[in-house]
Amino acid sequence: MNASSAIVTFLLLGLAGCVSATPSPLATVVSSPTRANQTLDQEAQRDGRFIGLAISGGGSRAAVFGGAMLRELHRLGLLQQVDVLSAVSGGALPAAYYALDGYGSVDFENGFLERMGHDFQSDMRGRFLSPGTLLTYWFTDATKSDAVVQVLDEQLFHSATYADLNPSRPKLLLNATNALTGDPFVISDESFATLSSSLSSFSVSRAVYMSAAYPGVFDPVTLPSSEPALHPAVLAYDGGPADNLGIKTLVNLLGKADQRAALATRFPKGCLIIAVDATPRITSVNNQPLSASTVLLKSHRREVLERVGIAQDQQDRAMFSTFTVNGSQSVCTFWHLALRQLPDDDPLGARVTRIKTSFGLESTDQDALISAARQLIEQGIKISGETEIGPAFLREAGSPATTSR
Repeated sequence: MNASSAIVTFLLLGLAGCVSATPSPLATVVSSPTRANQTLDQEAQRDGRFIGLAISGGGSRAAVFGGAMLRELHRLGLLQQVDVLSAVSGGALPAAYYALDGYGSVDFENGFLERMGHDFQSDMRGRFLSPGTLLTYWFTDATKSDAVVQVLDEQLFHSATYADLNPSRPKLLLNATNALTGDPFVISDESFATLSSSLSSFSVSRAVYMSAAYPGVFDPVTLPSSEPALHPAVLAYDGGPADNLGIKTLVNLLGKADQRAALATRFPKGCLIIAVDATPRITSVNNQPLSASTVLLKSHRREVLERVGIAQDQQDRAMFSTFTVNGSQSVCTFWHLALRQLPDDDPLGARVTRIKTSFGLESTDQDALISAARQLIEQGIKISGETEIGPAFLREAGSPATTSR
């Protein structure tokens, strides 16, 4: 670790004790719904099928891999059919960017992957070390979260709020954790309504930060309640401790919808959840014990994938499974696109599964993640066509007419 890195680490870990977390400004009157609600309405049912897309956490590894997957799915014509995006931490960057497509200079068609690969870590380091920022920390109520939000706004989201989400893009559900209860906190109209607050005026950059705010390194975000006696305030940080894959939110969404009307009736043409999983290979180094957080993420990943039909011994190999919703007759297909499906004896697999979690990657690592995304998509389409697994529209996506577009 060099001297500047040591100073940054000190700032990241130490300054939080000097100031309290700045409560995020929330409106006191609930306004019109946004594109971040937990309902499957008539719009989601119009084509007779449901597609949910989950993008895991994992810093820039997840941002670039998730962004590359979005581009590949768009090339196949599948991304245009996605109804709901659920994302965590690093995966929240490409998900939110796509959901804002067309706002200001946000442009999914041009320069998207370059933006996902931007060295946010250097930007944060420069901001943390600037004399003006240091003085701000010491003499105001500002926190590190404000500096990170400014970086995200400058590079990606340009002060967008949830009111700016593109109505022709999928609904956006970013995932955090309520640090006061340990429960998942889905950033949605419904969650903010329990605080008697409006999501429409909430900063997208702050929501992305909240989903990625690793405990002990970044400040959590305080979401005050207008009626604390009835609904306590929320202290939100990284969604990883609750579910680093973002899959639970989609499964729970389907479960609630199925209770009102069978999914087979709502979606006669099929139900599909696609999961983009940037989890690295998790092994002990020099016989040193794994950290508690690493063990927690590993355990949660295993449980979530078992819930959608992939047995533990197949979770780094099987791409497809099916699962029932609410234990009923409603069946959905699950498509798992994971870095760890690339074998360790393959140079590409060995590389991408050992990229460390950070918010700045070398260009060669970015290129490797982009190649991994294309290879896994092609493998999945081939398996689907050969085995006729999954909804018919998935196999149609792999037809020559589609893949040549």
